[in-house]
Amino acid sequence: MKSTVQTQRWYGYFFIGLSIVALGLTGLLALPVIDRALLLTTALTLLVYGLTYQQHLSRVIWRVLLVVSLLVGVIDLVLAVTVAPELVTALFSFFLPFAFLSVLLGYLKRRTLA
Repeated sequence: MKSTVQTQRWYGYFFIGLSIVALGLTGLLALPVIDRALLLTTALTLLVYGLTYQQHLSRVIWRVLLVVSLLVGVIDLVLAVTVAPELVTALFSFFLPFAFLSVLLGYLKRRTLA
């Protein structure tokens, strides 16, 4: 039977794989700018989530991921406000459940690793 750490590592690989698929779709599909930005953000989110399951992750990598995530988030927000102001309400209706899910998954991860 696999240990919990091995199972979580495979969960991480799964989310990293989904990130690569989302990134590939961003490059292959002809999409409007706002959809491309959403797919890139999804790819980055899945990558970061997948990396959190990896056991050996240095602080430098965490800081780089944090800076890149914040930068992409700011760019997405600015893009949504300037390109399509009517999408701001949709952005916040997406952001609030996503934030709740992130906090919940982080709590569950901490709970299973403790």
